[in-house]
Amino acid sequence: MPPFNMPLRSWNTFIRSSLFGFATLIAMLSIVALSRPDRPLNAGNQNAMVRYVSPNGIDVGNCTSDTAPCRTIQYALNRSTSGDTLRVAQGRYTYNPEVDRCPFLLTPAVVCFVDKRITILGGYPPGGWSTRDPLLYPTVIDGENRYRGVAAIGYNTTTAHLRMEGFTIQNGLAQGPTYLSPYDPSGVGAGMLVQHASVILRDMTFRNNQALGADTDQGPGGQADGAGLRIEAAPPGTTSLLQRVVFEGNRSIGGNSPERGGIAFGALFIYKSTVTIEDTVFVENLAQAGSTFQGAGFAAGLHADALGGGLAVEQGIITLRRVTAIRNEIRGGNGVAYGGGAYGGGLFFEDFAENATVVTIQDSYIAENRAIAGTGAKGGNGAGGGIGAANVDIQIERTAVLANTVRGGNSSNDGPAGPGAGGGMYIFKDRDIPVHAELRNVIVADNFADQGTGERSLGNGGGGGIVIHGMSANISHATIAANRIAPDLVLGQGLLVQPWPSPLNARFTAQVTLNHSIVADHTQGHPNAAAVVVQQGSSLRFDRGAFAGNVRNTNQNAFPVAPGTIQGAETLETFPTIGFIAPGPPHYNYRLRWDSPARNGAQDSEESQDIDGQSRPHGLARDLGADEFHPFPLAVRAGDRRLFLDWSATSQVLGGGVAYYRIHVQCREGASPPLEGDCGDPFPVGEQQVFTLSELTNAAPYTLTVSAYDATDNLIATSQVVTASPVQAFQVFLPLTLDHR
Repeated sequence: MPPFNMPLRSWNTFIRSSLFGFATLIAMLSIVALSRPDRPLNAGNQNAMVRYVSPNGIDVGNCTSDTAPCRTIQYALNRSTSGDTLRVAQGRYTYNPEVDRCPFLLTPAVVCFVDKRITILGGYPPGGWSTRDPLLYPTVIDGENRYRGVAAIGYNTTTAHLRMEGFTIQNGLAQGPTYLSPYDPSGVGAGMLVQHASVILRDMTFRNNQALGADTDQGPGGQADGAGLRIEAAPPGTTSLLQRVVFEGNRSIGGNSPERGGIAFGALFIYKSTVTIEDTVFVENLAQAGSTFQGAGFAAGLHADALGGGLAVEQGIITLRRVTAIRNEIRGGNGVAYGGGAYGGGLFFEDFAENATVVTIQDSYIAENRAIAGTGAKGGNGAGGGIGAANVDIQIERTAVLANTVRGGNSSNDGPAGPGAGGGMYIFKDRDIPVHAELRNVIVADNFADQGTGERSLGNGGGGGIVIHGMSANISHATIAANRIAPDLVLGQGLLVQPWPSPLNARFTAQVTLNHSIVADHTQGHPNAAAVVVQQGSSLRFDRGAFAGNVRNTNQNAFPVAPGTIQGAETLETFPTIGFIAPGPPHYNYRLRWDSPARNGAQDSEESQDIDGQSRPHGLARDLGADEFHPFPLAVRAGDRRLFLDWSATSQVLGGGVAYYRIHVQCREGASPPLEGDCGDPFPVGEQQVFTLSELTNAAPYTLTVSAYDATDNLIATSQVVTASPVQAFQVFLPLTLDHR
């Protein structure tokens, strides 16, 4: 597991620090301990009941006695009316055909209801119902690789709703066809299927569920989507909410067909719904489109595409906060003539039938996802290794997009290789609709774009970091660094700006501003490649920023291709190096060092935060790029003739860059120096991040600073300054408010 040590905010800091033990992370994230009384979904319903379920219960009666619980969730649900709450004890719950009330589902569900408003809470201890703790008392719905986990369906009402908390839903299966009348070969919603209903899901895990599109004899293969969860056409005016949910190891596999394989969407599929997603992880999910071994690979106007390995959206208002998507993968299907496309290895968003889709992504971490297009005589298109967005209004802020990969499809007969573009993100518009992209305080680094095998060409892909294609975008305080394109590609290792569909036929121009940003360390690709390429029919306006360490900064001199309109290049400075703390693998730490020339470089910026949510400016002016340099935290606790120093937070802030620390102690006249070193003379303490100064003078003030150095003895950063006095009673001292720029 890669130790990503570049923390964004506290949530993602926790996630990355736990990557060494993902089982522990997912267990803690998905079943956060709860210990509080439970409020019914509809407290105003005087007839609302609480019903009890335990593996040791018996399916008789109405389940309302806490001393005589029922055995199956479905039995209790069958006796419930809207507003009821089901309390479910620790255990493993499986399908029971005797209580199934949803025979219309060809793949039955362990739990299913229609036209109700229900709360289902897991994590209760056997025989105890006052509080719950899903961490201690795991509650599992297991489809046993034969059945769907949960189905919540609205049919005759617009008020169907499920609130569900504290469950693991695993080994669910949605085998297409979903319905026979009308026939639908799709396999959808294996862990949970939500149709025409809204949901609130908290402290949930969807693990190892499979949505399988049906193989067909004619037409396209069956679509597969929502292997973990599908939310479809929630009632107007409702907002579904997901908090602290894990999607791990779910697989959406499109069906095969003589004409074209089935399309595949990822672990969570949202269609025509408003959804907010918070503190959620998508890890190692797969969307694999189906294939054809005799047909063209094109039918019903579509190729065998795979979209959004972790999350895929078709129309909606979507908000993501503190979301992590790592090591998800999509693979386009194969065809005789055409390989299927791969769009958005981690996340994908698009409109549907020209209806508005609005996306907000905040404080998130998108890393090591892969988008691999399919094989055909003409390889499929790969677009967006981390994030793909088509015809949507999108805002991304305080987010890192790192080490993602996009690769075009292979040609099966040495024909045209499929293009691969947007290793980090690919944002485009191909319809005449008013959409815009806003990227602020983002790090886009170490991503890679490549074309498939076959007939390869210099312009067949590019944009190792970002592609803006045919639409407007404003990119502010971005750090775009060390992105890569293949050795035979030239178009923009860091940023590619191009019209839709091409410079020769510019139907929609791309208009981009790049403000107060850093473009650095782009060295891999064809020798003629440039870090930033603006193609004819598009425009880019710079407003202050920095280049550093690129082989070629832009194509303004018509190399490697003729440029579009490039303005404001004179407002950028060029430096030999930016001075990141620990760039590249394994740490990917693109914070600024103490001596970075990017500090104080954004004099006219009005941005108030950086990628960590820290305030801007700190000192004379705001810093360029996503990070604002701040002294690292230093906590001091006082004891009898001792001061206890703790700067362990630097393990995240300075991860990968520190060889050793020095402590500087300033003593008032007459005060005893510490036993461990002299006053006024900084002394090394190795890599320790907790240290005790002893033999001090009680009540005398000592001013303390810790400095971090790299392996070449260069200063990286300094701590906050703290003044503290040893005392017989323990005290904690806060840092002084000083400027250490």
